[in-house]
Amino acid sequence: MTLKSTCTRVAPLLIAALMLPLPALSRDDTKASPASPPASQAPAPQPLTESQQRATTLLAAMANHLAGLQNLSVSFRDGYDVVQSSGQKVEFGETRRITLARPNQLRVEEIASDGRLDLALFDGKNITVFDGDSNVYASTPQPGTVDDALVFFVRDLRMRMPLARLLSSRLPSEWPKRVTTVDYVESFDIDGVKTHHIAGRTDAVDFQYWITDGPRPLPLRVVLTYVNEPGQPQFWANFSDWNTSPQLAKSTFTFTPPADAKQIAFAAQASVSAGARQPTSTNKEIKP
Repeated sequence: MTLKSTCTRVAPLLIAALMLPLPALSRDDTKASPASPPASQAPAPQPLTESQQRATTLLAAMANHLAGLQNLSVSFRDGYDVVQSSGQKVEFGETRRITLARPNQLRVEEIASDGRLDLALFDGKNITVFDGDSNVYASTPQPGTVDDALVFFVRDLRMRMPLARLLSSRLPSEWPKRVTTVDYVESFDIDGVKTHHIAGRTDAVDFQYWITDGPRPLPLRVVLTYVNEPGQPQFWANFSDWNTSPQLAKSTFTFTPPADAKQIAFAAQASVSAGARQPTSTNKEIKP
């Protein structure tokens, strides 16, 4: 039996993540909330519960902390469901290593579940993606910041970047626009590290985050459920080896293609004349 590992296979480095907030949750509270009434009948906003206030504070602290980091490196193991034509959900996964140096450098390395090696690199001037399985790479000019590059990568190149929003310096201002509700679930130990488990919703995604306790609120685990997609597939990631002050060599953000690698065009640009676009502005959103 042949199984689909992606819905559309544009360079495998990538499945998107929206993020982020449920009314007060408990272990035995699984009933769905009633649909919201029309705007003309919508009740006045209710004060946040203690659980919601606690979760909101944690989410804001994580967003501010991540956005304020100038350099970081982190690894994560992730998995994602792919819904087959039969309706069956099959999980695939990757291991990724992210290295970020603000304002304008980003490296994402991927080892897929089948052993394939891929790389996405932004050096402040160009975006380059290398597909190790096919031994091909594509590169295109994109001056600006990491925020600019993320927008261009997802929107213009039509590629997927897991948890891209966590890398954006605009995260603190973006999450309040998207989160409809968020709640504190429990305190939870992950490999000896105390975390705070929160759960919430946006219009399209139910999310859960496990955020480290203390002055460095970093995500250690995330689970996303795409509630509007057929079969409601999930994406999960477990983070490790957080380093918020890594010593980075210049070569970290330099791409040297293998001698026998072939350069190709990005699929989204194949029919576009060279020089037809303008650099992307961060005034545009990162679309998952």
